[in-house]
Amino acid sequence: VVEVKNNPGWHKIAETTADLKGDRDEVTVLGADHYKSMKLKATDMDLEISDLQVVYENEQKQDIQVRKLIKAGEETREIDLDGKERAIKKIIIMYKTVPNAEHDKAHLEIWGLK
Repeated sequence: VVEVKNNPGWHKIAETTADLKGDRDEVTVLGADHYKSMKLKATDMDLEISDLQVVYENEQKQDIQVRKLIKAGEETREIDLDGKERAIKKIIIMYKTVPNAEHDKAHLEIWGLK
């Protein structure tokens, strides 16, 4: 994944495509950069995010309740990560897609703040 700047300090750290059949995705975060916050952005269609689990490089886990409908083109609030800046190994996302006649998949971007 190539990091692309969105807002100052924010970098795209991962992305995934959520299909209408599943309700859980596991996304690997490449690189060894450290982040203090993250946010999710839905493109293509609306996506209802239930919960996240962030797995850090040291295998510690952080469970995060999101419980938010993200409309296409919108993003979640800034989500603080435990501790100071941390290296993220993977993110497990629990979600529901919102049916849309034009699309059968939702694209989700994950942004990290250094």
